[in-house]
Amino acid sequence: MKRLIPLLLILCLLAACTSNPASPADSSDPSNEPSPSPTPLRTVDLSGITFSEGIQLDQLGYRPGDPKKAVLPENTTDFQIVRTSDGVVLFEENTSDPAYSEASDELVRIADFTVLSEPGEYVLVAGDSRSYPFLIGDNPYGGLRKATLDFLHTQKCGVDLDAGLWSHPACHTGIAVVLDKDGEETGEEKDVSGGWHDAGDYGRYIVPAAQTVAQLLLGYELAQNPDPDVLDAVWFELEWMLKMQDEASGGVYHKVSCKGFNALNQMPDKETGQLVLTPISATATADFAAAMALASRFYPEVKDLLLDAASRAWQWCLDNPNVPGFTNPRGVRTGEYGDGNSNDERFWAACELFAATGDETIHTYIKNADLSTGLGWVNMGTYGLAAYLLHAGDKADAGLTQKMKDLLISEAKGILNRSKYDPYGISLGIKYSWGSNMAVSNNAMTLLLAGLFDDDEQYRETALEHMHYLVGKNALNKCYISGFGHDPMMNPHHRPSVAVGQAVPGMVAGGPNIGNTGGDNTLGNYREGLPPMKCYIDDKESFASNEIAIYWNSSVYFVLAVLGL
Repeated sequence: MKRLIPLLLILCLLAACTSNPASPADSSDPSNEPSPSPTPLRTVDLSGITFSEGIQLDQLGYRPGDPKKAVLPENTTDFQIVRTSDGVVLFEENTSDPAYSEASDELVRIADFTVLSEPGEYVLVAGDSRSYPFLIGDNPYGGLRKATLDFLHTQKCGVDLDAGLWSHPACHTGIAVVLDKDGEETGEEKDVSGGWHDAGDYGRYIVPAAQTVAQLLLGYELAQNPDPDVLDAVWFELEWMLKMQDEASGGVYHKVSCKGFNALNQMPDKETGQLVLTPISATATADFAAAMALASRFYPEVKDLLLDAASRAWQWCLDNPNVPGFTNPRGVRTGEYGDGNSNDERFWAACELFAATGDETIHTYIKNADLSTGLGWVNMGTYGLAAYLLHAGDKADAGLTQKMKDLLISEAKGILNRSKYDPYGISLGIKYSWGSNMAVSNNAMTLLLAGLFDDDEQYRETALEHMHYLVGKNALNKCYISGFGHDPMMNPHHRPSVAVGQAVPGMVAGGPNIGNTGGDNTLGNYREGLPPMKCYIDDKESFASNEIAIYWNSSVYFVLAVLGL
């Protein structure tokens, strides 16, 4: 039985106030004797209680009406929530029965203190151990959401950057040469300055750029209190993307970078090698078409420009139905973003263009396409579903609309089901691969999108649990966003951060990775024998677990914006 201490006190006072009125004072009448004083609130001396990594919760905090759960070691049977200012115990309760976490290979218990809603700063105490302090309040995340967006400013390329410690002169302003698939120069040159550096390196890639643009704009569109800075931020990337389109064919170059990576401790203006444009790809061109068509409804003053670019890219896709997947040309060793199947990208482009133009020829293409889901750069079907369901309007086909809703909701129900069987409340099972934190936030995004079409509070509550995981409620008690929480990621594989010796705040780390390391020996050697959720190291050399990326940030940004955090 839950035991809210203040509630008991109030009940005692009410009982005293509602008893029969006393008759005139009579010293011989025992009923006229003063009532005993109420039992004082119990307090705990927090100075004698040590912090424990085994108590895992959201290191920032919770809003009063949101679910509030922590993960505790198997040997704890009860817990207290204690106010840090005076040691008063506000809530105490038994923990759940033990539950096995396959991802962390541990028996754990759950502490549920959802009922506590009084604003303040607290710690969870279990036996002789306590958690990190956390807040209950209307804005426990403070500036986190803004920081995840502001990070993109520090990734700007081609301009003199004013960004505090991470400021630098304009970088990568030279003309890029176009390569063919064999790595030979074609004789063509192009100015493709601008845009955001993609990740911890200084390459700029269309495929993840399109994902980032989509998540930011959808977050802006679906947030109850949208951030006005989003549109300016995204426009900087769109201007660069427009430069990446080949004017003659309408196709879009896959990426621009130097042929290899520069040193990890170099600022971007110090990378001065020859810039190369790799060949046009189907995935880049379809993603470009989708992103431009989507953006056309947010920038009415340049709507025609964006739709023209999208239409020319779409025509290239129609004219080139069987283009092989992109692979790096010989001699190019920067990020590949290879994907042999462009059907999902083409589907997304068609849905965005139909939503923007109502073109029935494109509608026919959609009706004949295979439906799929996905919010990562490899599988992008859910962006197409969202575009059609949210913006096809009265031109939508009723049967197709229902199929899309059913598919999206089925995907979300699977996420819900997996989350129910995980003591941490998230949906990865034991599949912690490269960029697992993006998978966590993308699954939360899927839940929030499904909640637009299926009235079930579980979608939102489970999305919240995924966010809690990212900021501390995980087996490592780690906040995976730099500059926030009590144990934040501090040593990212991110060149500007390494160069100045301090992490840019608001960056999302890739997270635990039990799969392919891509030659990351730092992680490979460290994770030997560890369970999936613990295969992470906060080390600048670990690109397979501790790199950052614009599209990991945009995924988290969407979740924060739509949840109103």
